[in-house]
Amino acid sequence: MNDETQKKDPQYQFQELFSQMVKQTSSMLTPMDPLGTMKPMQQIAEAWTRNPQQFTEAMQSWTQQIGEMNTRIWQEFLDRQNTEDSSQAAQELAELPYFKWIREYYQTYSTWMEQQIKETEGVSDKVKEDAAFWSKQALSALSPNNYFWTNPDAINEFVETKGESLRSGLQNWLDDQKRDGMPEMVDRTKFEVGGNLANTPGNVVFRNELIELIQYAPLTEKVHEIPLVITPPWINKFYILDLKPKKSLILNLVSQGYTVFVISWKNPTEEMRETSMDDYMTQGPLKAIEVAKNITKSKKVHAVGYCIGGTLLASAMAWLNHSDNEKTNIVQDWTLLTTLVDFERPGELGSFINEESIKYLEEQMSKQGYLEGGQMGNTMRMLRPDGLIWHYFINNYLFGKQPPPIDLLFWNDDATRMPEKMSSFYLREYYLKNRLCKPNDIELAGYTIDLGCIKQPLYCVSAFEDHITPWKQVYRINDLVKSPVRFALSTSGHIAGVVNPPVDPPKRSFWAGTGNAALEPEAWQAQLEKQPGTWWSDWNEWLNERCGEMVSPPKMGSKKFRPLADAPGTYVLES
Repeated sequence: MNDETQKKDPQYQFQELFSQMVKQTSSMLTPMDPLGTMKPMQQIAEAWTRNPQQFTEAMQSWTQQIGEMNTRIWQEFLDRQNTEDSSQAAQELAELPYFKWIREYYQTYSTWMEQQIKETEGVSDKVKEDAAFWSKQALSALSPNNYFWTNPDAINEFVETKGESLRSGLQNWLDDQKRDGMPEMVDRTKFEVGGNLANTPGNVVFRNELIELIQYAPLTEKVHEIPLVITPPWINKFYILDLKPKKSLILNLVSQGYTVFVISWKNPTEEMRETSMDDYMTQGPLKAIEVAKNITKSKKVHAVGYCIGGTLLASAMAWLNHSDNEKTNIVQDWTLLTTLVDFERPGELGSFINEESIKYLEEQMSKQGYLEGGQMGNTMRMLRPDGLIWHYFINNYLFGKQPPPIDLLFWNDDATRMPEKMSSFYLREYYLKNRLCKPNDIELAGYTIDLGCIKQPLYCVSAFEDHITPWKQVYRINDLVKSPVRFALSTSGHIAGVVNPPVDPPKRSFWAGTGNAALEPEAWQAQLEKQPGTWWSDWNEWLNERCGEMVSPPKMGSKKFRPLADAPGTYVLES
């Protein structure tokens, strides 16, 4: 087919029209999309314009699926009318053709779109992943369940309550607009930090501009001579590790005879905009280790890091193991909980990380001096939009109900800010450029960072359903450190995989064994027996062998670091 003949072909003309629409739409949306969220979808659409065969097959598939769906729905409806209980069936709103057609059209389109993105040729896997993520956000928002006139259960609730459900829903919506515009997830009135949450007894024994260090009071006559120093993430507050007593990892450790210190991060203000990653490392875990050693009179500590706190701890461990550093031996061994050190495949969160989004966030931070905690919290909710956004939209607004009192959701809503300089560094150097896992590519506090220099034994925990730190990416730690690694894989997700107390009968299970860089993650998992219960027990056995003899508990604080306040301290209460 020559060029002139091709131009007269209806398929070619339609293809050209579609191509022009994509280009025009892209140019219109770009100024309104500072985060670059539409870019991967535009790349998918452009790939279709370059592949007429793929485009044609996609349209044919769609036409066929919709035709089959229409035929099936109407046939089912007619069949129901011919049954003895047809009058009753007709009264069930959800089974009427109107509702069923909308519901199945949505499901068919969602499945079709997912498949088309997956099969698109001429784009990278990263583009496909990002396009699938943002497509999911749009489709979740368009679900018929989210709208009154297409949700038969909401209509029934309206009738049964004589309109009260929508009146209450409107009030809930107005209340949320006064807050941050997002549907409330939890009844906040049922929780108090220092009351029914974060109530393990202890004292703040040190305070600087960035942290309060909490020492927990002993609950056993003897304790291990080597203390535990925990670095939690600073994007939320530390009490995720000290929720209600039955869920408290901190209380569990203290009850097992460990002296536990935990960092409570300050909630940064505009005045802290120049606080750097160097500051977070030196004034955070490194300072906490120094104080813990002084109080316990121990030569070494066991260091623990959770999520981004673990990423910081890994950086600190490499810093301590630098050949010029005389403090190499102050850490006996260490533990990482659901922590990334290689950000090549950071899971769904990676869809938010690109040059456009970081520039946008940097512009916002330059105005206020920090990244607002709510921004990060809403981002995390978008990773699971059906369960963490639209579920509450339906419950609170269409049904007019109040959110439940769940301690985990209360903590999740208690977000913190992050200072401008540190946030920009973390997003660019760790996430975007993935420099932490590259030997001597990052410098912190005067030393270059090489994870391969770390020699202390490591216990590393991951979670099978973790969408924030995917376990197969967490497993990469085995390739990067030279120290022996015991790797544990828990069932459940990023939070529940860690906040995983022992219960009878066991709710969860885990795999644990020696990490092996020579094995792919799936092969490592396949060779191990799945164990019922929590990895907490396995970790305790591992710690028992390494945390020294049982001795009398140290005093709360010391002459140099006197107790300043009762746990949970003051920083955790800052809003």
